[in-house]
Amino acid sequence: MKIETTIFEKFFLIHFFLMGTLCFSQQSDNRPAKESFENETSIINFKKDKSSTLTISKKHRQFGESSLQWEWSRQSFFETSNFRILSKKESPLLYGDFFPASPTLVMSIYNEKAQNEVIKIAFGKSGTEEVWFPIKLDFTGWRTIRVPFYEMSGNKPKKGNDIIAYDTFKVSCSSAKSKGILFFDDIVFSQYMDNRFPYPDVMVPFIKQDLEIGEDHWMPLIRDLKRTQDITVKPISEEQKKALSIIEKRIDETFNKTPQKNNNLLKVKEEFAKLNLVKKESVLGSPLVFHIDEIYFDKGDLSIKKAIDIGDFGKILKKIATYYLQSTDENKPEIAAMFITASQYFLDQGWQEGASGGTRHHIGYNVREITDAFYMMKQPLKEAGLLNEVGSSLQWIFNLGKILGPEKEFQANIDYYNTQSFYHLMLILMSDNIEKQSALLEAYSNYISITLAQDNELGVFKIDGTSWHHNGHYPAYGLGAFGSIPSVIYTLSGTPFKISEAGHKNFKKAFMTTRLYSQLFDYGFANAGRHPLEDNSIKSLKNPFLLMARSGNPEGTSKIDNEVAAAYLRLWGSNDKVSSKLFKDDYQVGKDELPGYHVLPYAATAIHRRNDWAAFIKGYSKYVWASEIYVDENRYGRYPANGSIQINNIGGSEASGFKQEGWDWNRYPGTTVIDLSLKELEPKVPLLMFRSEETFAGAVTLDNNGVFGMKLNEAKGSNADGEEKDLGFPGKLKANKSVFSFGEKLICIGTGISSIDTVNPVQTNLFQNYLKDSSMPISSSESTNISTFPYQSSMEVVGKSKKWIIDGYQNGYYILSPNTIEIRRQAQESYDNTYSINTGKMNAKGNGVTTTKGNFASSWIEHGKAPKAASYQYVIYPGLTKEDVNSFDKKIKNDKSYQIIRADDVAHIVKDNETSTTGFVIFDSKTPLDNAILKSVSVPSLLMIKENKTNMTISAVQPNLNFEKDKSNYSMPVELTLTIKGEWKLADNSVVKSITVSEKNTVITLECRHGFSNQIDLLKK
Repeated sequence: MKIETTIFEKFFLIHFFLMGTLCFSQQSDNRPAKESFENETSIINFKKDKSSTLTISKKHRQFGESSLQWEWSRQSFFETSNFRILSKKESPLLYGDFFPASPTLVMSIYNEKAQNEVIKIAFGKSGTEEVWFPIKLDFTGWRTIRVPFYEMSGNKPKKGNDIIAYDTFKVSCSSAKSKGILFFDDIVFSQYMDNRFPYPDVMVPFIKQDLEIGEDHWMPLIRDLKRTQDITVKPISEEQKKALSIIEKRIDETFNKTPQKNNNLLKVKEEFAKLNLVKKESVLGSPLVFHIDEIYFDKGDLSIKKAIDIGDFGKILKKIATYYLQSTDENKPEIAAMFITASQYFLDQGWQEGASGGTRHHIGYNVREITDAFYMMKQPLKEAGLLNEVGSSLQWIFNLGKILGPEKEFQANIDYYNTQSFYHLMLILMSDNIEKQSALLEAYSNYISITLAQDNELGVFKIDGTSWHHNGHYPAYGLGAFGSIPSVIYTLSGTPFKISEAGHKNFKKAFMTTRLYSQLFDYGFANAGRHPLEDNSIKSLKNPFLLMARSGNPEGTSKIDNEVAAAYLRLWGSNDKVSSKLFKDDYQVGKDELPGYHVLPYAATAIHRRNDWAAFIKGYSKYVWASEIYVDENRYGRYPANGSIQINNIGGSEASGFKQEGWDWNRYPGTTVIDLSLKELEPKVPLLMFRSEETFAGAVTLDNNGVFGMKLNEAKGSNADGEEKDLGFPGKLKANKSVFSFGEKLICIGTGISSIDTVNPVQTNLFQNYLKDSSMPISSSESTNISTFPYQSSMEVVGKSKKWIIDGYQNGYYILSPNTIEIRRQAQESYDNTYSINTGKMNAKGNGVTTTKGNFASSWIEHGKAPKAASYQYVIYPGLTKEDVNSFDKKIKNDKSYQIIRADDVAHIVKDNETSTTGFVIFDSKTPLDNAILKSVSVPSLLMIKENKTNMTISAVQPNLNFEKDKSNYSMPVELTLTIKGEWKLADNSVVKSITVSEKNTVITLECRHGFSNQIDLLKK
């Protein structure tokens, strides 16, 4: 015992001594991590040679009021050892350890006069230069660079978290004839920086050499810059000149919509004053920055607050430009002068062609207003001699040169369509060379046409109408494209530069599909990605729908597109009398009607619509992810695709009872789940887009009805947007689920429900309704008016006891299987989806409100803990009338329209008596079906068979999308063989691979692809 104590005491003393020494060392290191040269003492510790002069100057500056001025002649240098290297913990990393980060130099340089010379930036150790890189001085104005040490020349560290220990920072020029003056400011000698963000430009072109050119679609590329500079132009025809004029006029009309002229001079001066610009030899002002939060600042350094973000700058300039267009003629020259001063400041701050300012990552979102402003003011810019320079700067930022590459490089991207596509069109006109405009427009039209037409693995608008991003159908990202591309199609319509028929047609299909998966405007939670129960809506597409209608049809045979016009009338016609009159009276277009059943195989989604309601049914598979659980959004989004059924009435999601405040993230309707605490529900990994190992998830449709089926399996899977493989959830939840949608009802079946979780119960959710008022009633077969709050009850279903519930939004649930049904009406407390209970971190858009509250009614089927072969059967009657609500017991008793023929782990089979259609969800193809119509199938599949004495119609789907690789995102063919009882022959309109008759059975082999329904018409032999 004594020995142990003595050892412990020694260990403690040594540990205490080391910690104390470390703390003392850290506290005594007063060397700057960032040098901004704000006083004369800043350069005391800088050494120089006799050919150099170092002074603190106020002539040019970034943050603060001064910078370091270096004047040199001949071979010269200056250096310092007075700096410290920041640790990873001290560095401003937005996502912490999630994205790889490396030590990086950040600094700004100002050059008054461009020259053909080179300086070298180097770091050394113990008198030896270790790493370095050159900078050409062929520029003027400010340049900000971010250079990771692993990108430099010399004995560079490895990419990643390698520790560096340089003790000297040196700037030198080796040319015997060189001389000049440079200004340096805001040198962060070394900080960890997210590897994605430092960007190459013409000053530091060696950055990101490890990436394939164009791999990061956000990057402005030097290769593409050269393409715009070297473009071949040719004389243009009168037709092309006329087309250019039409296109420019159409774009101009989007900005200048107010014919009334006003005296806006005072308003302009107020906006201009916000910039605090001072015009001297150059235009001085605060730094014009992008993503400044990625750069290290001392906590007490308030100069960061004086920076002007490029997005905020753009908003001010757009206001000034708008006031200019609306202003009286006598005030326009003074307004134009202020705008030109701001433009000169923009250029002097380094926002020039070929400069990346350190990073341009995701910049498309931030430069829209400034691009609008410069376009609106293109005439004053031209008169000031700045049009081409500003235009070239923006063409670089938006990487316009990508449209000039070979067609093999063309690949669609929703981010591009959202943030760049229409701006590319605008920027082509930001030049005074009409021959170059024409050449660029021709290339642009070809680029947009080809990428819009791509519906294969390269495309984002898939063959089924889904809109892909992050390796899956993602309407939230699609909205940006749907907001921009119609403007492109309309602006170019009727000219030699119009979008091709194939591109227009494929885009239109995806565009029109938005109305299929929305009710009336809301597309709900199932395909919301990382934005659950937020404003998931197509309301913003009113003008794009109108533009698409006015663009004419893809074939170019009609001045308006009748189909789009009909959709517009249904969605917005009641609020737009002018367009309604035009479409109805001049083109005889009426509102489109959307009853029926629609399938999105690439999203494992089905939509069953009737009258004023729509049911969105959602699953996932090996190829379709369940949801996007992001670093700081949708943290509890594990279950929205576990066979969910969201019923929206005409009022949309919130009007149908779906609201985030107080929402229990375990209770998505229709889903089979393990009921977990939110701490357990949140995954341990920062980013998860879970895909299972199952290939069975999809739907089949016939005559406006349909059948959905999926194999739910949480035991093993992968991450659709990450490196993690062999993922799975510990409860290993499994189930075979189906939904048969016939007419006004949905028949829901689940079998083989199992879990190994012995602590948390497995449940299948019927509904979860937000209650606008706590007295908002629900009803059940036990009590016809349940308005008590709070309320809790259990309902046992035994035999054919005909138990039922009607939720607060008039959807009825008839329970067919012997289960325990739980009912709750209660105040619920939950977490905002942007808050992580495990890390305590939160996305800023949550406004710090971590906990949410709301009143809800909910009901679920209880399967118990660790069930082995649980099951359920129930029927949903959506959108009940008042009469149906009052007589629901009678309604279900008299409903003889369907019969459940089979419900086990082999197959779910239901017949709809009204249409003589039988639906099949076949999970196990190895076991004989023993069915009156269908004898067997070769692989798990979905079928609907409609039969009478002389003919038969089969609709069949093999739902395996069969992507060649997990992320190829394009379906390959699979075979399905059906054996039908009886002797049949093909009708003339049907196509199959083969059909044979043997032993009074008909064997049909067909090719399935894309998860599409294949209809076969047969005649009795």
